[in-house]
Amino acid sequence: MVKLPIPSLEGITTGRLRFRRITPADVDTWMPYIDSAEAVRFMGFTPGSRSDCEAMIQRSLDRYTQNGSGLNMLERRDTGEPVGQCGLLVQEVEGVTELEIGYHLLPAHWHQGYATEAAQACRDLAFRLELAPSLISLIDPGNTASQRVARRNGMVLEKHVRWRDMDIQVHRIHRPS
Repeated sequence: MVKLPIPSLEGITTGRLRFRRITPADVDTWMPYIDSAEAVRFMGFTPGSRSDCEAMIQRSLDRYTQNGSGLNMLERRDTGEPVGQCGLLVQEVEGVTELEIGYHLLPAHWHQGYATEAAQACRDLAFRLELAPSLISLIDPGNTASQRVARRNGMVLEKHVRWRDMDIQVHRIHRPS
């Protein structure tokens, strides 16, 4: 069972990153992600679509008010430069309410360990606050980079499901007892 509402990640820091809530002004910051066909290939977005970018931002804003969950902007602590998004998301998977760790990095910041660092911070917070008995990441079977992040976050591939008309892998980690 997921404990709601999910507390804000605003102000959480890691060695290199700071979490902050997304705002409507982040659309321009996030367009390089949407502009990248490689980045959005697993998300069903149209590369370069400003309306898809606005919808992604709005989805996080809506989640904040619905149940506290949502993606957060990740910024470098030393420069304030945006590097991506990460957060805890309430998801419905096969009729079960789950808590997901979701992450997306701006292409300029891929392969630098930021997704793993942010995902581990989400995992640690969720388990410390006992928000759920386990956490998942929903990943496209072709997205090997996200699968590696999930493994580095201690997750194991649990199953394949049909979710939102897509074939998805469910990676899971259980809260230590």
